[in-house]
Amino acid sequence: MSDEKDDLSLSALFWEVRRRLVADEAIPLAGNIAFRIVFSAFPFLIFLTALAGLFGNAVWAEQVVNFLLSVAPEALVKPLAGEVRSILTVQRSGLAGIAAFLTVWSAMGGVDSVRVGLNRAYNLTDQRSIWVLYAIDVLFVIGTAAILLVMAVLIVLFPVGLKIIASTTGGLPAALTQVDQYRYPFALILLTAGVYAAHRALPAKRLTWREVLPGVLLTVITWIAMAAGFSFWLLHFNSFASTYASLSGVFAAMFFVYMAALLLILGGELNRVLQLVRQHRLEKSQRQHDDDSSVSD
Repeated sequence: MSDEKDDLSLSALFWEVRRRLVADEAIPLAGNIAFRIVFSAFPFLIFLTALAGLFGNAVWAEQVVNFLLSVAPEALVKPLAGEVRSILTVQRSGLAGIAAFLTVWSAMGGVDSVRVGLNRAYNLTDQRSIWVLYAIDVLFVIGTAAILLVMAVLIVLFPVGLKIIASTTGGLPAALTQVDQYRYPFALILLTAGVYAAHRALPAKRLTWREVLPGVLLTVITWIAMAAGFSFWLLHFNSFASTYASLSGVFAAMFFVYMAALLLILGGELNRVLQLVRQHRLEKSQRQHDDDSSVSD
């Protein structure tokens, strides 16, 4: 960033973020993230169902998946919904053994790729040991699964609680006691929390919430717009079916995740540019203060 620039206009900020996105090779990096996330999605669902079984209620995992499928673009998830739900019908005795290790290891791949992408966006070099990185990836996978299971409990308890309140106070319309009324707000909160957690927990440097918030909001907003646009395109101009035949659902999902990964990196690039702007302003203010002090002396 040029030292002559005190501030960046909105258009200049956009072009600076775009320049850094290209310079950091975000396009091939997003492809790597997309492949590893799609590759790890089914192992993660296996881990989720096994973890739910440990708590004595394997239906929780099915509730989570049904919720996620209900808020995702229908044209995108419809070809994969049957395969996803078939994962939930397989009985799993627990998380012990080599199979469980491979399941968690595969799920870690997506998290690790996101970590690398965010480090590149923030211009950070990871000096942490490989064991620390493995621990972070494992904890992120377990934490994500635990949060989803908690959300499954809330999906069940929330409408029940509203019905109890409505029956005792008479102050709630019956329509508000249906969980369908809240699935999109729930999904938005979950999406924002997930992106925020990735920016705070995965990079090599602990960033404050003020430093990550602009990029988080940019990612969430552009994801929502992309999901709507991509869904419309699949319904009206879909070329995946004619190009990839029976594999069209898989490639459509991978392309969608690829674009989502690119927008996630874009959020990190925006935060990095804003950091440089703040740093430049601080340095200019300090130089001005030093110059004023020299003149007064």
